[in-house]
Amino acid sequence: MPSLLNSRPLESMKPLKKKVKVALFFPLSGKNKELGFSLYNAATMSLFDNDINHNLELVLIDSKDGPSNATKNGQDITDQNIKIVIGPVFSSSVEAVAKNFMNNSITAISLSNNQQLSEKINNTGTGGTFIAGFLPEQQIEKIVTYAIDHDKINFAILAPNNQYGITTSAILKRTVAVRDGRIITSEFYNPAGDDLEKVVARLVNAFLAPKDLAQGGGGKNKINKNKIFTEADRTYPQVIFIPESGKILTKITALIKQYNLEEREYQLIGTSQWDDISALNDPNLVGAWFASSPHERFAGFERSYYQTYNKFPPRIASIVYDAVATVAELVDKKNGQIPDAKDFINYTDSSKNKDAKNGFDGIDGIFRFLNNGLVQRNLAVLQINNGGFGVIDKPAEKLLKF
Repeated sequence: MPSLLNSRPLESMKPLKKKVKVALFFPLSGKNKELGFSLYNAATMSLFDNDINHNLELVLIDSKDGPSNATKNGQDITDQNIKIVIGPVFSSSVEAVAKNFMNNSITAISLSNNQQLSEKINNTGTGGTFIAGFLPEQQIEKIVTYAIDHDKINFAILAPNNQYGITTSAILKRTVAVRDGRIITSEFYNPAGDDLEKVVARLVNAFLAPKDLAQGGGGKNKINKNKIFTEADRTYPQVIFIPESGKILTKITALIKQYNLEEREYQLIGTSQWDDISALNDPNLVGAWFASSPHERFAGFERSYYQTYNKFPPRIASIVYDAVATVAELVDKKNGQIPDAKDFINYTDSSKNKDAKNGFDGIDGIFRFLNNGLVQRNLAVLQINNGGFGVIDKPAEKLLKF
């Protein structure tokens, strides 16, 4: 009697299709594990939505917390001969594993938004690490240009005294200077927010005086007592830049209102950190501006995510969703073969979107991978309205030369 194995139809004995492995290199343990599993959820959604030909296999690798753990666990990726990675999330981990990835021809789409990393890890060979987070440089360039184009040239900065606050403040100062704007004052507060009252009070009352009226002629807000000085001689901020989010942001906006006894008009501006439901719950942010991708597609993704997992996704989840979709698209184009870094950079598909040359079109709009390791995006200026975000300046329809 023939065995069941030998009696199977010949067709069923064909080897299973070999899939392209994609490592999801996220923190799945430690203090950031909730974020890591939320990003895994987004990747899973994208796999079902975009891997139509079932070419991909997602492989979870725990980056844990900190660069040393990322280095150790990143070795699992090379040991399994995986050539495509989505992650790591944090800049220190990205820097820790970038050399190993480059040496092993591994292409990584990291979630870092640290543009300076590109100078350290740039590689245009078969492997390399891309910085796919929302870059502060691109956001600040967009929002400052929009403000100055609308005759708001006097800026104040209110930022946390941490790496992100210091970095974004420096970027804003450079950008304002290039656009011939002025920085009236720059204030930093303890990230815990315990000194906010005195810092906000100082900022709201800050001004510049004409150089000939200021003490020492420096144009600061110390007035030479021997000069006649009127309120009209004071130049107050028109724009306040606040690179903050969540409860601290809500506390800041309430304090600005409280200490603005003269009821001067301020245009509040921020970063894509504001692209969050918590910003919509702050009445003091109504009318505020920030630069991000158009919100409509993310809102649709957010609804689908909530319906599937009964919670809202972190804002960067869309980057993971788009990364999986990008890999699926490239693998399809290469007939199931593994793409390398050059395939990401040189990709062209005008059949889908005539404006997406050398780039992709995802939840976060049109984007493309550059030789220097950065990911270029066309951003919109969004305004916080009652219950929603409105686009007040659309992104450019074409990717501009970089």
